[in-house]
Amino acid sequence: MPKLAIGRRGSVPFAKIMANNSDDPLTVPNTDAGKFYFNSENQKVGYIKDIFAVDADFVTYPASGGTTLSPKNYYVPSGSDITTCQIYIACWQTGGNNFQQWSFFQEYFTAQYGFSFFPLVEVRPCLDFTTNKFRGPYIDISGSGTSNGTIFSYTSAASRTRFYSSRAAIVAPNELSGLTDSNTAVPPTKRCLITVFDLPMHSEAIADNSTAPSSGQEVVRFDKVSPGIARVALAGRAVTDSDPGHFVLHEDRIPAKVMASGSVTVAAGTTVNITTRLPMTSLTYMDYLCKKTSESVYWHPPYISSFTSNANSFTYTMAGTTLAITSTCGFSIDITYVVYADSGEAPTSGGKKIVLKGNDGIGDYVQVKRPGSSDLGPNLNDIMIDTRLTYLPILAEGFLNWTSDFPTVLSGSDLFKGVRSANITVPNPQGLLLFPKVGAVYTPASSRDREPSAVWGEHGVLVNNATWAGQTTGWSTWANMLSTTSVDIFASNNNPNNIGPSANFFNSQLKGVRYYIFGVPQSL
Repeated sequence: MPKLAIGRRGSVPFAKIMANNSDDPLTVPNTDAGKFYFNSENQKVGYIKDIFAVDADFVTYPASGGTTLSPKNYYVPSGSDITTCQIYIACWQTGGNNFQQWSFFQEYFTAQYGFSFFPLVEVRPCLDFTTNKFRGPYIDISGSGTSNGTIFSYTSAASRTRFYSSRAAIVAPNELSGLTDSNTAVPPTKRCLITVFDLPMHSEAIADNSTAPSSGQEVVRFDKVSPGIARVALAGRAVTDSDPGHFVLHEDRIPAKVMASGSVTVAAGTTVNITTRLPMTSLTYMDYLCKKTSESVYWHPPYISSFTSNANSFTYTMAGTTLAITSTCGFSIDITYVVYADSGEAPTSGGKKIVLKGNDGIGDYVQVKRPGSSDLGPNLNDIMIDTRLTYLPILAEGFLNWTSDFPTVLSGSDLFKGVRSANITVPNPQGLLLFPKVGAVYTPASSRDREPSAVWGEHGVLVNNATWAGQTTGWSTWANMLSTTSVDIFASNNNPNNIGPSANFFNSQLKGVRYYIFGVPQSL
């Protein structure tokens, strides 16, 4: 039976799952991250607060009469406008097709989740939401023709804000996510999955909700008496605290799940299956790093020369407990993957247990679930912690200031990587796979309409221009995993935003780069 330990170590409450049952959760150092499947002393139960779907809705928000330059505008909540809304929806028609573009302001995330900061948000388009089909890394070499242009390398998601007057919003970019009612769009899609991390998108520090412990505090309580509680408090907090954010575990704070993680090799033109212990839902996706098998290290987004002009170097679909990755390129590729899932289902009821022990036919497991939830069929919105799931520690995180934290200046043929670079040393004694997320963060200019406050997971190189060819765009960032303990991060200050045909620059200046480096357990 997997070892799940919940209690207090000194004055610090904890919940831990040991990778090896012979290890003692009270004595194994927290720095040995790879010896834990989960350790609340250096990670949260889930960094993803929520995953929800946005579907094209041309009934509520018709596109008729809207054009690309003058779209029909809709605001949520009703009665708000561009200066006060939580959501802005632009709709237009082009070539007989209807398009929608959704933008979410910080006020939306404050209203939904109580955030005092703009969270890291990622937008993933479905290629076919009826079969849960998604695309692999997005490589766009359309700018490599005879005119001025840019070649791009994207991660699996769009994560770029845009200022509307004085307020920034996360945008589902039309060129990536479409949201069209016609199969002529590229790529055709009517649904995007929106991922909300409980992590800042900009330069703010991660909030520390612990405080100084007091003598006699009750910090752990599992009580089945209706309505029931299942709580492990943060240091200095008590189980009677009214804020779910002050807990390691809380029955009213149940995040999205990590269903599986690891690495696979996919030969050219073949399909490889990943199996999860728990069934996946319609709010499931795979986050990934990808490289040619012949390459020695990962870049994220993918190395620009790694893939053919076919943007979908692989696709993947999900059904039940099987995630199928299908290669659409002519060479073997390596993928480091993390499968995230949420549930849109209502919580179940009728159960009496909080801690369940069982065997699912694959192996033993221990589960902590919401008090009162079904003992026979709890869903992902009931499960608080489960030894069949995996949990990603943040091994390193921070903000790199452009003026002081990028010591290496690039030149010559290296300028396709960036203007400057910084190296991050990652504490990782068990050699977990590294999974970085990196974003450019801007100091907004007074004239900033339609400019970004942050751009995550995008790398671009300017081409066919006498001055800028072979150099990165100003919003470009790149992460290079040199080893299991070392990551280079590249950024590009205020290079042109694009060439069209003259160089165009943002008014806003690069403030620096925000980064999170997760540790990925193998084959879980």
